[in-house]
Amino acid sequence: MNINLSESFSNRLTNILTNELDYNEDKKEIIAYVIETLLLFVVGSFLIILSGYAFNALLPTVFAAISGGLLRRVSGGAHFNNPLKCLIFGSISYSLIGILSKQLVSYNFTHKYVLIFILLVSLFIVSFLAPVDSEAKPIHSSSLKAKLKTSSIVLVTVLFVLVSLTDNKLLNVSAVLGLAYQSLTLLPIFNR
Repeated sequence: MNINLSESFSNRLTNILTNELDYNEDKKEIIAYVIETLLLFVVGSFLIILSGYAFNALLPTVFAAISGGLLRRVSGGAHFNNPLKCLIFGSISYSLIGILSKQLVSYNFTHKYVLIFILLVSLFIVSFLAPVDSEAKPIHSSSLKAKLKTSSIVLVTVLFVLVSLTDNKLLNVSAVLGLAYQSLTLLPIFNR
């Protein structure tokens, strides 16, 4: 599914849904955007679950994708030139993080101080670089930028507290690595 296919599908579905309604083009464009975003979310989630299952690392893949995905929503980060590349790369990346998390837990490389150090590095990156916008989705409002930065910092802080209080090693490792991966996508080297 390339961007033209998902746009075409969402536009056709929008026309079907709004055919009988007297919506102007602005409202139709909003509905098309929501449908396309929902479609990409469903396909992306399916790919992440499928790849996690295929690599026998479903739970850590999902934990990593949730923590990384939540941070991505508010921090932005590196973008591919079409959603299909992003979905495939993301599902493979989170599956690899899931596999790595399982291995780290199986070898008992799960010391909380290491996880907290990784979170502190992520917090440092997020504090200085979030939010990162793109040419396709520029952020013009300084108020919105401040809110997104604050949300990013809060999210890392919440995960910090969660890791400090939770004894589930697989959850902790995969969530921290997922968040760390997403924070690395904020670095300028990935956003040229």
